[in-house]
Amino acid sequence: TARDKHINVLLLGVDDGDEENPGGPRRSDTIMLASVDNDGNAINLLSIPRDTRVNIPGYKETDKINHAFFYGEAPLAVKTVEDFLNVPVDHYLVVDWQAFIRLVDILGGVDIYVEHEMAYDDPYADLHIKLSRGYQHLNGQQAGQYVRFRHDELGDIGRVQRQQRFAKALTAQLMTAGTIVKIPQIITTLRKNVSTDMNAYDMIKLAVSTRLYRPVPLNAEMLPGNFATINGYSYWEPDRESTKQVVNRFFKPATGQLSGVFNSGR
Repeated sequence: TARDKHINVLLLGVDDGDEENPGGPRRSDTIMLASVDNDGNAINLLSIPRDTRVNIPGYKETDKINHAFFYGEAPLAVKTVEDFLNVPVDHYLVVDWQAFIRLVDILGGVDIYVEHEMAYDDPYADLHIKLSRGYQHLNGQQAGQYVRFRHDELGDIGRVQRQQRFAKALTAQLMTAGTIVKIPQIITTLRKNVSTDMNAYDMIKLAVSTRLYRPVPLNAEMLPGNFATINGYSYWEPDRESTKQVVNRFFKPATGQLSGVFNSGR
């Protein structure tokens, strides 16, 4: 079936948590659902803004989707995305920023165009961003700054757009001939620094599915929607019909219906 030809993986980039509560709950600042074609024809990537308003299973009120990880870590985040989009999630990867930096450095960095000057300092979060405008080669530390920056007019939505651009640049880097010899090092880093329900065999199978030895198209989109303020809180409100079209095109939903979208009593 069409569904059998795809592997859906939920990618979660988590924050550093509360420095006053080490080891406490964290939120998923980056949420992406990737569909990998087993025949190596394409990778589809849907970015879900962290402020997207959804129903979180077990909670009565609608909430921001990044709180699902805060409440119940990866299993609840997976269940929330599955219910929201009515799409099965086969595996998850939870990546913190240090693991992301290591992976980019293993690949030798990434070439990308930085669209404007980026400068921001948050000593409490140990976050220091300083990037110049222009086409350049980013190492792991600089790449982390690029995908985390959100202090411009679009806020988190601008960050999501940058993350998509970076994902395309990273995919191009992955598809180079030299990457194939780095797969063991990449998998070792993932197993040591990334929380996942995949074992080594699953990771190798996924790597083979992406056909790292030849270019594979990456189709990336952001969850359609609009800014909304509800009860004094800022949300990203999904557009039901546009979201349905993206999901049907990217993920082969189980029933073709988005039963979880806007299932909020409004």
